[in-house]
Parts: sequence; structure tokens; C-alpha cells
Amino acid sequence: MCGICGVIGMRDHESVSRMVAALHHRGPDGRGQFDAPRASIGMTRLAIQDPSPNGNQPMANDDQSIWIVYNGELYNAVSERIHLEAKGYSFRSTGDTEVVLKLYQEHGNACLTRLQGIFALAIVDLRGGPGREKYLLARDAMGVKPLLYAKTKGGIVFASEIKALLECGTVERRIEPRAVRSLLLRGSVYQPLSIIKGVQIIPPAHALVIERGQSRLEKFWSFEPQKYRELSNLDYAQQVRQMRTLLADTVKAQLVSDVPIGAFLSGGVDSASLVALMAAYAGERVKTFSVGFGEELAAIDESKDAHRIAAHLGTNHRRIVVDGTEVAKDFDHVVTALDQPSVDGLNSYLVSRVAREDVTVAISGTGGDDLFMGYPWHASMLADQPTSEVFLEAYAARAGEFHQTFTDAESGQILAPRLRAAITESPIAGLAITDELAGAKPIDRMTALTLRGYTANQLLRDIDAMSMANSLEVRVPFLDTNVINFALSLPASARIAKPVPDDPMHNSYRASGIKRILIDTARPMLPEGFDTVPKRGFGMPFARWVRGPLRDLATETFDERRVAKAGVIDRSVIPPLRKLHATGRLSGWRVWLLMVLQRWLELNKVTA
Repeated sequence: MCGICGVIGMRDHESVSRMVAALHHRGPDGRGQFDAPRASIGMTRLAIQDPSPNGNQPMANDDQSIWIVYNGELYNAVSERIHLEAKGYSFRSTGDTEVVLKLYQEHGNACLTRLQGIFALAIVDLRGGPGREKYLLARDAMGVKPLLYAKTKGGIVFASEIKALLECGTVERRIEPRAVRSLLLRGSVYQPLSIIKGVQIIPPAHALVIERGQSRLEKFWSFEPQKYRELSNLDYAQQVRQMRTLLADTVKAQLVSDVPIGAFLSGGVDSASLVALMAAYAGERVKTFSVGFGEELAAIDESKDAHRIAAHLGTNHRRIVVDGTEVAKDFDHVVTALDQPSVDGLNSYLVSRVAREDVTVAISGTGGDDLFMGYPWHASMLADQPTSEVFLEAYAARAGEFHQTFTDAESGQILAPRLRAAITESPIAGLAITDELAGAKPIDRMTALTLRGYTANQLLRDIDAMSMANSLEVRVPFLDTNVINFALSLPASARIAKPVPDDPMHNSYRASGIKRILIDTARPMLPEGFDTVPKRGFGMPFARWVRGPLRDLATETFDERRVAKAGVIDRSVIPPLRKLHATGRLSGWRVWLLMVLQRWLELNKVTA
């Protein structure tokens, strides 16, 4: 993994040097730059495969007509290397970057359809000669790895993180009003927007192609709900066996590494099933990590369940006990690591920081809930079966019940008047562009919307920022494209069973009916009764913390003069917000989000 950056349209070694320095945390093992006649690219390296100098970047092909900076992991690198060797290509390194480079040399932009993995990349193609250079910026199918860009007077500037773009000298430190509204509504900024005006995120499964002074976005992958259509002809037991085989193959492929690898382990079925497969195939005792909060917060603490699963699987397990005092002390580091404000991410930061002491790569269960109908509102929405005409509105309402931080009316009141006036679009506008399966079954459409919405914009974005802030690579087997298409090809009854009549949010996995096939896939590998524990989620006790160890920090952050200086939050709402906070009537998540937003503006010197 790496941090990548560059300028396209002009040669600018100094700007790229500053951006590279800002990305040091993403790649402490090395850095490099290349200056072409009309472009400069750079990277910082976190050496995972082939840590020798042969794997250094920027990397060029044999005649130096094509250059690449690449942040990612190619899980089918071996088969693609064999494919290229059969065509006469030779290799200097054993890593995957050179495979991607030469796949582009052979197949051009179409190489992106062959990449099975997670990546963000930039390619400088000089083969056309002066004035006919071609540039390619691209992200993986699910958007696991980030890539942002801005069009400036000098050309296009790109980077893995906002903090690098802010160092280039041509991106203004101004807020994007629509992004702040998205943040307040959903707890995260929805792509392609970023929090900075003029900076966009390349959407998942897209490439930005730049040639002859023009740029265009091209999509190279889409969901395929019928890829495994033969599943509908199998009985449920056969579907479970095929699911177990596919998941095992996926985990084995993602264990490829020349550095130590471990896993995040909660008490839930997602991470537990992956760790069970790791234990079977890793060839050594798996190192696992979980976060706990102590006895006073036992109701939301999954770490005891994680310990039980770790003991059953024989992992080398570390439990990190976190308290609010530590979070208050590290608050600025946490906000800086986020790179863009979000209501989430603290959990990933804390577990990544400790995991990095022992490993360089961690497997995460992220995506299991999203793919196998694991959220409480999934079951209730399926029961309603909304018509296609109102599906987006119904989805936004139900998802909002679970993910929403502030209502539309509340978010309008919080925004400073000038920013409020600049917003005219509907609150669900960000969802419309993600609705790739508009004509599909409701369960498939809902899954795709979740993956393109909450999963990509909050879970994946935050876990990448927080893990890479600690120089840790995170891999997500559930979001492998083969696993996704397999799940979409399953009948609804395999993904979610009828729940026991009760509130599914407080029920066990078994009683709620969620993630049916995943639970049955994991059953032979996990301890008896693993599915009778309640589903809790990987949450943080903000309600307690903001009224305890974070209370003074919140009061300081909501200082009217500080808020007025940034100009993003309406200063007139600060007195009532402070009163609500002081009396405990403002939820912990809301307080935390506003604290993060205000402090992020200050640390990055961003204003309205």
C-alpha cells in the first residue's frame, strides 16, 4: 500500500514534493517522484509485497514510456503474471505493481477489468509523443482505496488524501456546502463530493482518462446479480457449501503478504468467520485484535465475545481497553487522521494503532452487514416491498432511521446562512447516482444502494484513512467482487430468514433472521451458541464520554468566537447547542460529529 499524488498538465516537482511529504504516514518505507514533460507524480511506500528496491515506485516499463504509481493489492497477480509471461513479458520484481503496469502496456484501459483486488492508481503514458501523452487515474470496483482530484488553472492535481491536495498550492481551503449538509444528514460526505470545494473523489469502478487536454470519466465494472445464476437451481445446503468454498478461496488469496498479517476480531459473525478461515489457511497462529470499554459499558462491549471466539480458534489475541480520557488526549490526532470529517472512524483508529505494533496488514469483516442484510432496517423494508417509483425515498427514510445524525431541518439550522442558501438539491440526491440496479429485485437494489452509499462513503473511507494514518493496510474479503456477485445471485431467503416476532435490533443473530447463509457458512468453524449473542455493532460510547471525559473539550470546541471564525456552523445555534449538551439532551453522536467538524476546520485552516 502507498500514498500517491501528482500534477497533470504541467511539470511541478516542488508541489508534488510537498504532497508526498504530507502522505508520509501512508508509506513510511520509502518515497519517490518522477517528472515527465507535462506531469509530475509521486508516492510514499508501505512495503507489503517484494519489499526490495525492485518494488520501488514510481515504476516504469522496460523502455520507460509508461510510468505508474499504485496503491493497492492485486489478488490475482500470479495468474496475470503467467498471462503476461505467455505473451513474452519479463519481470524485474516479484510484487504486483509491475504486473499492473504491464497489464496496462498490453491491454490499455481495459486492463482495469482484469484487476481482482483493491487499488488506486495513476499512469503516465508517453508513447504518443509530445502533446499526445495519456494519463489514467482509477479506483477499484468498490472504492476501498481513495483517489481525489481537482481541476486547477495549471491542470489536474490528484492525491490519496485531502491533506496532500491542500499542500499543492493550487487548491483553495474552502468548504463545499453540499458536502457539509451530507455530513450532517448521513454522518459522512457522499461521493463524488469531498468536504473541499472543487475537490472530487473518483467514484468506485471508474477511471478518469486525460488526453489532448480533455478529461472523461469511464466506468469499468458493474454489479452482476446473475453471474452465479445457477445458484437458484441448488438447494440451500448446496448454496451454503458453495458460499464456504468461495469465501475460503477469497481469504486465501488475501493472505498473500511478505510482512506480518493479522485480523480485527469483534464478537460478531463477520470477522469471526474470516478469522476462522485464516486460522485454517494461514500456516501460523493468527494475531487478532479487539476493542473493549470496561465493565461499566458491558452492554456495548463485544470484546468478551471476541475473546471466546479467539480462544476457540487458538489465535494470539490482544484486547485494547479504551476510555474517554485517552480519546480526549488524542483528539487532534484522531481528527487529523480522518482527513475528512465523519461521525465514524474512531474505532478503526484505535484498533489500527495497536494492531500496527504487531502486524502490517489486517483483515477486516467490513461489508458483511451490508452484503448479507445485517442492518435492522433491512428486514422491515423488505417486508414493505416499496414500489420502484418510491424506492429511493423509502430507502433513504429507512436507512436514515439507522444512519442519520441530524434531520434535514436540523442540518439546515446548523449551517451558516450563506452556506444554507447555496444548497438547492434534494437530500436524497446523493443516493440517486448510486442506484445501479434500478430494475432489480428490491433486496438486490437495497444491497447495491447500501454498498455504494453507506459502505463506500463511511465505512470504507474511514477505515482506509484511520488504518493508513497508522501505516496499516486493511483488506476486506467480503467486498471482493466475486463474493458480492455471489451474494446478489442468491435468493432472498438465503440471505435473510423470517425473524422471530420481536425487535430485531435487540435480538440475537439467530432470532433476527439476518445474515442467514453467512451464519450457516460459519457454523462448523465457530463455538456452539455463537449465533445466540445479540448483534451490537462496532460502536463507541459517545453518549457517556461527551458528558464525562470529553465534556470540557466539547465546551471549548463550541466557543462562539471559534465557530464564527470558521464560518461553517451558524454561531446563533451555539448557545442552544451548548445548553442541550450541558443538560444531556443532545445525543453523543451529534456532539462528537460537531466537535470533529469544527476542529477539522481549525486544524486544516478551512473556512466558508
